[in-house]
Amino acid sequence: MSRFAAGWAQDALLVLAGVLAFFVVAGRFELFERLQAATRGLEPWQLDELPLTLLALSLGLLWFGWRRVVEARQALTARTVAEQQAQALLSENRELAQALIRVQDTERRALARELHDEFGQHCTAIRADARYIARATEVPAVAEGARRIDESAERLHGLVREMLDRLRPPDLDSLGLEAAVQALCERWEMQTGIGCAFVPRPGSPALPDDMAVAVYRLVQEALTNVARHAEASHVQIVFEPLPSSEGLRLRITDDGRGLASDRHPAGAGGGHGLAGMRERVAGYGGTLKLDNVEGGGLRIEADLPLENLPA
Repeated sequence: MSRFAAGWAQDALLVLAGVLAFFVVAGRFELFERLQAATRGLEPWQLDELPLTLLALSLGLLWFGWRRVVEARQALTARTVAEQQAQALLSENRELAQALIRVQDTERRALARELHDEFGQHCTAIRADARYIARATEVPAVAEGARRIDESAERLHGLVREMLDRLRPPDLDSLGLEAAVQALCERWEMQTGIGCAFVPRPGSPALPDDMAVAVYRLVQEALTNVARHAEASHVQIVFEPLPSSEGLRLRITDDGRGLASDRHPAGAGGGHGLAGMRERVAGYGGTLKLDNVEGGGLRIEADLPLENLPA
C-alpha cells in the first residue's frame, strides 16, 4: 500500500470513529430532541430547517473533497508518467551525446592520422628539396627562393602540428592521460607564468579512450579560462577516485577572482567554455559543480562515474 493510500485509510477511520462517538453522545443526551425543542419557536423564520441544511452542506463538502482527491491522484499519476518520459528522454539524449562524442573522436583521430602521414611528410619532402636546391645552385636568386620555400614549408608544418594537437592530443596516445595532463600543465605554466600543479591521487581509475579525451579537454578549457579571466597565480589539478562509486573526480582549483567577479566567465552564469564543459560532463552522466574557494578563487569539480557508460 502506498503512503497516500495508507494516509487516506487512516483519515477515513478517524472520521468514522468521530461519527460513531458523536452518535453515542447524541443518543446518551438526546441531542436531536433537545435541538428540536430549542428551535420550535423559530418556525416563523424557518430556522428549524438549519440542521438539515447543514447536513446537506456537509454531504456536499464531502463530495467536493472526494472529487478533489480523485483529481489530485490523476494529476499525480500524470506527473509520474511525465517524469518517467522525461527521464527516458534524458537517458536517450545522454546516449546520443556519448555516441556523437565517440564518432567525433574517431573522425578527429582519422583526420589527424591523415594530416600527420600525408601532409606532414610532404612538408618534410618540400623542405628537403628546397635545401638541396639552395646548396646545389650557384644562382643567388634561386638560392633565396629555395630558402623562402623552406621557411614557408616550416611554418606550414608548424601549423599542421597545431591542428593535430587540436584534433587529437598526441600525448594521450604516446604517454597516457595522467602523463599527458602533466605535460599540458608544464607547457601552460611556461606559456602563462602561472603556477600549475597536477596531483593524481592513488586509486584513480583507468578511463576509456573517449572519456580520457573528454577529461583532457576539460583540463584544457579550465586552464584557458584561468589564463583569460581569473587573474590567478596558481592552479591545482587533482585526479582522485569517486568516494561513492567507481569513476573519476576531476578537481581544478585556482586562487583568482572566483565567481563573484563579473569578469569571470562563471560570474554571469557561465560562458561558452563552461557550457561546453557541462555538455561534456553531462554526456557521460556526470555532474559539474563550481564553487568559490574561501580566501578567493574558483573550484571546478567534475564527477565522471564509469557505471553510466554504455556497454
